[in-house]
Amino acid sequence: MEYIAKARELGEALLKTPELIKLKEAEAEIQKDPAAAKAFAEYQEKERNLVTAQMFSKIPSEKDSVALIDLKMRLMRQYPSIRTFFNCQQDFERLMATVNLTITTTIFGMPSADQLPLPQELKNLAQQLLDNISGGKEGPKMEVPEGFKLPEGLNMPEGFKLPDGFKLPEGFNLGGSKKGS
Repeated sequence: MEYIAKARELGEALLKTPELIKLKEAEAEIQKDPAAAKAFAEYQEKERNLVTAQMFSKIPSEKDSVALIDLKMRLMRQYPSIRTFFNCQQDFERLMATVNLTITTTIFGMPSADQLPLPQELKNLAQQLLDNISGGKEGPKMEVPEGFKLPEGLNMPEGFKLPDGFKLPEGFNLGGSKKGS
């Protein structure tokens, strides 16, 4: 299973990235302050409970979700080490999103920016990211399956243009107006 070995290599390479090194350093910094460490552990426990509930198909209450966000904001204001951790975590998540997108586009082909459900002002940035991911190589293009339909009830921004091949379900709301397939 060569792909498992390659995944292990990828994991080892990610261990050496500045994003993960900084994230681990930020977590160690939290542990130096007992009050910050205790508050952070309580946050992590609440977050773990919310994620566990989602894994078992339980939809967390809006109250619990908002309370977790509120707690995170309070901790970030109160403890600079926790604020640094969350900033580093965001940087690492961006890196992982790029890695996942690279893997996905290698498997399924590279979409053009026009195929992405983004406002026009973000499409140029998306195209730059896609060009970077491709490594300058022309790979297979992502094919939109014949008859593909977007999920019912998905609301898109005003003025959004669907790529050729996409069909909207009857009654689908596209920026406030009703459009059929």
